[in-house]
Amino acid sequence: MSRELEIVEKLVLGIDPTGRGEALRTPKDPALDKARAIYYEQLKRVCKQYALTEVQEPVSAGRQRESRAGERWTITEDNRLIALWEASPKVTTTELSDKLGRTRTAIITRLVKQGVFIDQQMAMLADNARMEASGQEPYWSSLTLQIKRSQPVALLCKSRENAGKAWTPEGDRLLRTYWHAPERLTCALIGLQMGRTRDAIIARACADWCSTGS
Repeated sequence: MSRELEIVEKLVLGIDPTGRGEALRTPKDPALDKARAIYYEQLKRVCKQYALTEVQEPVSAGRQRESRAGERWTITEDNRLIALWEASPKVTTTELSDKLGRTRTAIITRLVKQGVFIDQQMAMLADNARMEASGQEPYWSSLTLQIKRSQPVALLCKSRENAGKAWTPEGDRLLRTYWHAPERLTCALIGLQMGRTRDAIIARACADWCSTGS
């Protein structure tokens, strides 16, 4: 299912899913865009349900997960990481490391990259809080938390300031500006700039395509 989600996400974003990274040359058809968006949202819900089941089935003590440390992250892995993290407030980087074959630092870095957290410090604090809530000792030391900072302090104030708020015409115009910028910003970075989640950016972009056909 993760593979299907990866393909549909690329289609929704207008990217050739064959791996060449080229823009799709498809007709501007609102019905087609709407179908893609609906299928994408349905797949996301199914993947989240699967992730919840996976969280409830910990890796057996005698089974070693294949290490993928140092390898490039795929869209499939990014979606799985986010789904696993959001599936339960009890999930920590300990479980994610076992399931994904990545180091805990790599997982923290990727959660930031995908826009789940504003910077590494916030991600580490959230991870520590989850560990403490489950009776574990915090993994990230105070010294590490002081030196790990991946985003300018000014961006911290933006964080999720618009999360859950209704979209305005001004917000839609700003989204289009970011979306069509020559820098080709990722959805996570656009969300960071607009104070919204990556999923909210994708959903709004899909809705915009369905209503305007562009």
